Amino acid sequence: MLTACADTPGCIGYNGISYLSKALAGRLGYASLKNNAGAYTLPTATAIRAAVASFVPLTPPNETISMIDGPAASGYPVVNYEYAVVKSVQPDAAKASALRAFLRWVITTGNRTSYLKDLGFQPLSGPLVALGEQQIAEIGS
Repeated sequence: MLTACADTPGCIGYNGISYLSKALAGRLGYASLKNNAGAYTLPTATAIRAAVASFVPLTPPNETISMIDGPAASGYPVVNYEYAVVKSVQPDAAKASALRAFLRWVITTGNRTSYLKDLGFQPLSGPLVALGEQQIAEIGS
């Protein structure tokens, strides 16, 4: 997307926040988007956190949810959770254990700002970590 837009005068495209630094380095811009409350917001950490916070209580146990145009007055209108899609039944106990350990690392240690900041990602809140822990516990052999 970045290369195509850089090569196409007048191009308008959408990339996730993790590509923002590359877009800016390629002299491509970014825009404020109008949210559900009628406010135009940039994809700042504050606006992303506000948008996600409005979806936390609506997130089902399997964590699949459309997070477009949420109710947060100051929220960015296009946000999402990142997913790892795995089979709940693994071929053997060792693989199931290793997968559980890795995914637990992702939602605990890997959920720290020091790992996320360069991508523009925000840490998962406590309730979302708890949902993730419940799903990880279901992985077996």
